[in-house]
Amino acid sequence: MKALHFVIPAAAVLFGLGGTALAQAPAVNPGAPAPECRARVNFDRNADLPGYLAQEGGQAVCIPFMPTAQLAPSGFSGDYYVQEFTDARIRARWAECRANPACADPARTGAATFTAAERRRTGTVDPQGRVDPQGEVDLRAIRRPGYFARFGEPIAAAEPRAWTVEFTVPRDSYERRHLNLDAPIRLRGWYLEGSGIEDGAGGRRRALVILNNGGGGEITGIDDPAATGVVRTAAGDFVAAAETGTSEQPGMRHWRGFAAALNAAGLDVLVTDRRGNGISGGVSGYNTAEQARDMFRMLDALETGKDLRLLSPGGELLSGEAARGRLLAGQRATEIPVVLGGYSRGSYATAWAMQQNFVADCDRDLPDGACRPPLDRTNIRGAILYGPNSGGLGWRVAGHDMVEAALRVERNTTYYPDGDVLAGVERWPALLIVKGTWDYVEGLEGSFSVLRRARGLRDILVFRGPHPLQTQHEENMRLVGLRMATFARAAVLGQRSVEGAHEPADLRALVLSSPPYWEATTPPGR
Repeated sequence: MKALHFVIPAAAVLFGLGGTALAQAPAVNPGAPAPECRARVNFDRNADLPGYLAQEGGQAVCIPFMPTAQLAPSGFSGDYYVQEFTDARIRARWAECRANPACADPARTGAATFTAAERRRTGTVDPQGRVDPQGEVDLRAIRRPGYFARFGEPIAAAEPRAWTVEFTVPRDSYERRHLNLDAPIRLRGWYLEGSGIEDGAGGRRRALVILNNGGGGEITGIDDPAATGVVRTAAGDFVAAAETGTSEQPGMRHWRGFAAALNAAGLDVLVTDRRGNGISGGVSGYNTAEQARDMFRMLDALETGKDLRLLSPGGELLSGEAARGRLLAGQRATEIPVVLGGYSRGSYATAWAMQQNFVADCDRDLPDGACRPPLDRTNIRGAILYGPNSGGLGWRVAGHDMVEAALRVERNTTYYPDGDVLAGVERWPALLIVKGTWDYVEGLEGSFSVLRRARGLRDILVFRGPHPLQTQHEENMRLVGLRMATFARAAVLGQRSVEGAHEPADLRALVLSSPPYWEATTPPGR
């Protein structure tokens, strides 16, 4: 078998790690409207991007978008973004790549980054709320929604309805096999009880949204709105600050804002720090397929009380049998309508959870790669993907497939969704995609193409901003929270469309559908 002879560019690796390198080609697929202009975006790309022209305020405005990273090869017959990026195909390419240091070394370097421990920031600005995530924790020491009233965050209004939660779950494959760690870990966060959504017949229906933080996200981290966590370099670029001063987690106020909007709409909301992050235990925070299983584990624990601890809004500590059935509106884990949602890395976990429930539950991080039938929980009603790699490996920068293959084969970690997950989207009952027009994680066209694969309720909302949260326009974030709540209600009630939403006809229409609000560092394109 002939060895592969390509090298993963350093820029491509940086691109996958959230760096500022722009490793995208200014291209769209044949048949998409040709770009009409170019405009400069600042945080976090610091680059000129293609765009489409809109008339706003009597002037022509160029609205930029992130172009496609990989086009299907000329003459390719079939579904390129599925067929060439399935688990089987990337493993076959890796078998060739690993024999060639020019191919394998950069892939292994990238893979190593995705098993490294991440810095935990909660409690570094204010010691109130600092806990030992790996140890026994007094749940009363964890910050609650009311703590954030001092910053004017809407989440504070959920304090009377908020339960502090702790779930015990097993280690992931990397920690068991490479770090020789076997003791269970604990996932901690909040459960916000809702009042129910209006069902259109004069009643109210209880339903749950499970939210998954982005990479490194900490749900109880301080986000001072006066400190964006972004600085301008001598060269004029806007980059994330190494130290964030009065903030522990810049942008987290927006993520909490989405939880607040969903809860204010009557929905129950469960949000925890993911493995390896914030106040939750574990070392590695990258096995998103395992984090997907955590969602189902948490649902089951809320029903049975097994491996569960709760702190009620009134300060009552409960565990085990005493915690059984106290939440989920008294319903079973397989009965209460559930919408899964996630931001960035959390959206990968959400996509894997949808795959496990509707298509197949496969161990991509274990040598035998065993697959089981899907969970088939009919109460899983849809997915909200914010800042996602919804199209999987094919829509990312060339070379990321080898990073993922190295992760699966050599580090027992499943990170990026693959072509199998992309193919499974058509089985999902509902899908909402939310992202900035210059979100680096995948080109905008990739996200739009995924939307069109969906066969059930579907919606997409884009805004003028990047992938990170900290510099987003407040109005855009408010609109996102409202759209999430509207979509979740429609998914729970089995509606055919999302109120107020209109699906764009093409890529140009999608870009031009973005509200006229720009992230803080980028002026309107002229």
